[in-house]
Amino acid sequence: MALSKIINRKKEYVFSGISEFNEYFSDELEIPNIIFDWRKAADNDWVMTDDNQICRILKRGEFKSGQVYIRTVLGTYNVSSNRLMVGKPPKNIYSFKSDKFSYKQVQDRDKSNANEILFAKYVANGYEPKDAYLRIFRTNNSKYAKYQANALLKTERISKLVSEEIKKSLGRVGIDEDYLLENTKFVIENYDARDSDKLRALEMLMKIVGMFPSEKKSESLTVFQGFTREQLKQLKDSEVRMIAHVEEKDV
Repeated sequence: MALSKIINRKKEYVFSGISEFNEYFSDELEIPNIIFDWRKAADNDWVMTDDNQICRILKRGEFKSGQVYIRTVLGTYNVSSNRLMVGKPPKNIYSFKSDKFSYKQVQDRDKSNANEILFAKYVANGYEPKDAYLRIFRTNNSKYAKYQANALLKTERISKLVSEEIKKSLGRVGIDEDYLLENTKFVIENYDARDSDKLRALEMLMKIVGMFPSEKKSESLTVFQGFTREQLKQLKDSEVRMIAHVEEKDV
């Protein structure tokens, strides 16, 4: 009996061999052709896998880098790699590593890769997370980028990276924990009503450098407006130029 998996509300099959495939289509006017080299197949082609099963190509696509991939009920494969198309339908057909869902891989990994480090730098310097993701990772899908960027920001390793980058940036213009505490004390002791705005700005700065660990980093990343704007604008401009230089060299 053929294996199957529901994908986009449609049942997709993996046939054990040509006999089972032919039997399934026996009532059709014409049995579909089988492509024996799945790496050369196009959308909707039926292909022979490396363990002699038969399945359909759900999508053939290409990344910005020129890397061509195909997606089947057995997972996603780089056509230029040596990985064999074998086995049973995985949990996640959209990942090259099909043993886990992609979001689970993102959550479980302890060490950040080069793209994630750049992502943290851009976010720390004022980019919207979605825009930072689109700039660095291989996708043009804004909805997907927003989802993945938010997933990254929820991980401990990325939130730490963002916090560290913000601390470095603020430190370059003389803003550190001691500075914030001294100015907070000064504002608290000053009864001028206009100091409430300054106090709120100082509180936000304290949050983003991690002095309030329970706060969500992603909710306070836009604080670069409203406090020493000239300094922070100069800092942001110089940092973005630096990051762009690193990205051009390393990615």
